[in-house]
This record gives sequence, C-alpha cells and structure tokens, in this order.
Amino acid sequence: MHKQPDPQNVVQPLEGLRVEADQVRVSNEDLAVEAPCEIRLGGRSYVLLMATPADLEHLALGFCITEGIVSGPQEVLGVSLGQDELPGVGQVFWADVSLPPELARGARARRSAPAATSCGLCGLESFRDLGSGISSVESSLTVEMAAIQKLFIAMETGQRIYRRTGAAHAVALGTAQGELLHLAEDVGRHNAMDKSLGMALGQGRDLGQCVCTVSGRISLEMALKAARAGVPVVCSVSAATSLGRQICAQAGITLVGFVRQGRATVYCHPQRVLRLGKPLQDG
Repeated sequence: MHKQPDPQNVVQPLEGLRVEADQVRVSNEDLAVEAPCEIRLGGRSYVLLMATPADLEHLALGFCITEGIVSGPQEVLGVSLGQDELPGVGQVFWADVSLPPELARGARARRSAPAATSCGLCGLESFRDLGSGISSVESSLTVEMAAIQKLFIAMETGQRIYRRTGAAHAVALGTAQGELLHLAEDVGRHNAMDKSLGMALGQGRDLGQCVCTVSGRISLEMALKAARAGVPVVCSVSAATSLGRQICAQAGITLVGFVRQGRATVYCHPQRVLRLGKPLQDG
C-alpha cells in the first residue's frame, strides 16, 4: 500500500485503516519521511543523523556551528549534497562540508563515537566537555510577550509537514516584533534547530537580534545549540529540563516555556521579556 514519496522527500502518502467508534474505513494517510542523512567533513563520514531529507545544506551548516566544529559560517568553505539508494534501506542522503584542513582534523580528533541523532552529546569524551566552549550571549534585544505569541502563531501556521503528518518538530527564528524570518521542520527537534540556524547564518543574520521558538522541550542539548549560536531568547510551547535551564542561565539566554495564548513561564533572564513596554523583572 506504500506510494512513492513526494518530490521534496518530506511526506510519504499511504493507505491505512481508520477506526472511529464502531466504523472501520480505508483512509489516506501521510507519514513524515525519516531517512539516514550523513554529514561528511572533507569527504569523510563524521556523523549519521536520522532526519527529514530537506534543507540538508542548512542542516550541515547549523550542525557545524552548534556542535562547535566551526565558530562561524565564514569558516565553512562550501557544502555539497548527494544521495544514493541502498538495498533494504531506500534513499540515503549526505552533505559534505568543506573545511580548512586544521578544523577538519580537530573535529575528527574530538569525536570518539558515532551519533544516531543530532543531539549535541554523542561522541563527547567526557562529562567535562558538556558546556565547554560557550561564551555568554551578549544582546540588548528585548521582546514583548505579545510578539512571542505572534511568532508562535506564525510558526504553527507554517508547519506544513506537521499539518499533514503530525510527526514533525519545528523551530522558527523571528524578530523582536514577532515577524517570522526562518522556519524549519524535521522529525528531530535537534535537526530542526540546526536547519533554522543554518538558514539564518547562510543569509548573514545577526542571531543576537533573533527570537527562537521551538515546538519541543528545551533540554540540555537544545540549550547548548542555542548558546553556541548566540541566540538571546529561546521560547518553547513545552517545558524546559533542569539542565536546559541551567545552560541557558549560565549562557545569559532568556528561556521561556509553556507559551500559550495569554500565558508563559520565564525560567531565567526575564529582563528581556516585556509586558506592555515594561520588563517582567529588571537585572
């Protein structure tokens, strides 16, 4: 009953059986495509991610930034994309990042294990590596709570894969006025984060003037990615974990959770969040 994926490799239509009350009927369903996506450095495999195979150039750029492989997009010399077909697996994809030789050697030396997802933790040699190499996020950005809620509405409206499948996370970047700049979807929230940051960095955006909205929880690895990229305000429709909040607090990131219409929870650095022009809390 499987059909071919759509041309953008993000949704797979199929037929299923829908059970409703005492009725069973054939229904047309959509699945979010999940595929092996390999990130290579200079032609050599670095990590294998399970991802939605779209915007892979942005995924690779964002991954290199948020994993600390490079300090900025100017250090990435280029990204080439490719795909293949493996028996029993189907389509597989790769993004090959060209780096200066010293950066590529350093990255390969640091990674000691393969990763199944872009979680920001796999391959670290020691717990002491957690949070290393993160500078404090310095930004004068302030944002009205109403603008945060406006950005969430824009993100939800733009979630094309989620609307069809119910199985994709989203991460958006917007202005302090709540205007949507970039939106990425993926079966993995870490991948969606890297894609959206890669989109912004690829266009030369100043991430210090951006608000980030996320459809999933803010855990340690998501906080690390935001901190390495220098995003000053991160907001989620869900909760934060204890370590996610700790990293944001240490990095100077304003962290907002449980954003709903008319409510939210600010976990740290509330001075950046305004209500009717006044900070929720100074300092």
